[in-house]
Amino acid sequence: MPGLEVNGKRITCDVKRKNIRHIYLRLKPNFQLEISLPHNADINVDGILERKRPWIERKVKEISEAKKIFNGDSILYKGECIRVKVCDARNPRKGVRLYRKVMLIYEGSGSKRETILADFITKQTLEYIQRRAAEFARELGVTYDSISTKEMRKWGYCTRGGKLFFNWRLICLPQRLVDYIVFHELLHLKHFNHSKQFKKDMAKHFIDRKELETMLRTYITN
Repeated sequence: MPGLEVNGKRITCDVKRKNIRHIYLRLKPNFQLEISLPHNADINVDGILERKRPWIERKVKEISEAKKIFNGDSILYKGECIRVKVCDARNPRKGVRLYRKVMLIYEGSGSKRETILADFITKQTLEYIQRRAAEFARELGVTYDSISTKEMRKWGYCTRGGKLFFNWRLICLPQRLVDYIVFHELLHLKHFNHSKQFKKDMAKHFIDRKELETMLRTYITN
């Protein structure tokens, strides 16, 4: 399997043949490069790596400098890095409690830290999104069918039928970024594309749109 070293990082390659017309590359947070090739195409992978090296170097830099949501005994919550501390729970229904810059997780009834934390983050994400989506929908004059959270690489997406899906970790980002993502998906209910009009409408509400897009790339979803 081909591979390369970029800026001190060993990049492993996962080459797959798919029913596609063009070559696609995606560098994952673990520095595995997914290379999708058209079926029956005579393509030299080493040549691809050589041509795409500037792009790979840029992506390696982005990932290396990215802010992780979960990082050992700390977590990003509303854009702030706070410490996570596990406590034995006499009352297991306590779940999670925030105290200053510490997130206290009360384990009990067989529930593990990861499960309790994920349930808390998911609930906080959904509550905030539902409130902001209702406000933005009234402002934009659009209606949506449903809102839910799930495990996914993206921060959010919507369907033509008005179903909105968001990454369950969204509450971990700064509030301004969360609002930007929620508004972005709701605006797709008016413009199901990234046309000039879509970008113009985004800029009306977020004049710092380009700065927010740059900031968003500094976070990774897992």
